[in-house]
Amino acid sequence: MKKKFISFGFLGLAAFIFGCSDDAPLPPVAPPVAELSSSSVLEAPVPPSSSSVQQPLPTSSAASPAKGKDSTIHIVTYVPGSSIVYPDIYEDSVFCWTAGCEKTVKPRSSSSKAKSSSSAGNAITIDEPDKTPPVVDGNTLTDKRDNQVYKLVNVAGKLWMAQDLNYAYASSECYNEDESKCKTNGRLYNYNAAQKVCPVGWRLPSRDEAQAALNDASYPWSYSGRCKDGDCNFLGQMGFHWTSATPQSEDKNFEENKGDSFTVIIVEKEPEYAGDKDQKFFQVDSKTKRFSVRCVQE
Repeated sequence: MKKKFISFGFLGLAAFIFGCSDDAPLPPVAPPVAELSSSSVLEAPVPPSSSSVQQPLPTSSAASPAKGKDSTIHIVTYVPGSSIVYPDIYEDSVFCWTAGCEKTVKPRSSSSKAKSSSSAGNAITIDEPDKTPPVVDGNTLTDKRDNQVYKLVNVAGKLWMAQDLNYAYASSECYNEDESKCKTNGRLYNYNAAQKVCPVGWRLPSRDEAQAALNDASYPWSYSGRCKDGDCNFLGQMGFHWTSATPQSEDKNFEENKGDSFTVIIVEKEPEYAGDKDQKFFQVDSKTKRFSVRCVQE
């Protein structure tokens, strides 16, 4: 009996030694789970209807988690949008990186290059005019956004700027890209920008208001040109100003320029340049062109 116990013991020891040898297969081990960092979540816009639901982006090399400890998962999160046309608002696209950071998005003034950096730090940069009210003193208006001063004229009971607006705004331009021209002739704006650049309490003129100014021979129009097809080198002899009017059949180019891409401008010609043709009239033109702005008090 003693010999049997010794034999069993020897066999057990041998089994233990062979079981621990390097050649013996190891049981399968579960792969390590990648650590996820909350700071590595990318937020991008999705439709407002799903603003409270987070959905993964379609699988791609850019959106798939990378191997290793620094894996990233990309989450789609709604960021409040804007009515501004996109090419005009995104000068520096700096997107949020943490959940809920869309609440930090703030409008900025583009009146100064110094303000064009993303002061919000982790938010999208959006161009919106400063809402500081102007100061009207007799026949002058001081635009407190940049402290520029404009002459005013009363036309049919409405106060009008008697000079073209020179408020620096995203997408606006000077003639020939010459800053000195902005000081003497104001800036040129596309229609989208023109609807936003007047100071608080001021706006683009309506058709009736514009017609009253056209009928007033004493109102001082400027012949400050335009931007067309990317060129802002047309200066002198003619002036072009935006209105808030709706196109009508009697407006010049009404038949050629129909649709949402067109609206009404005022065209003014120098008397000698006009000759025997109309000197001042309404014209339907493209909203993407850049023209001058005269603001009317509300």
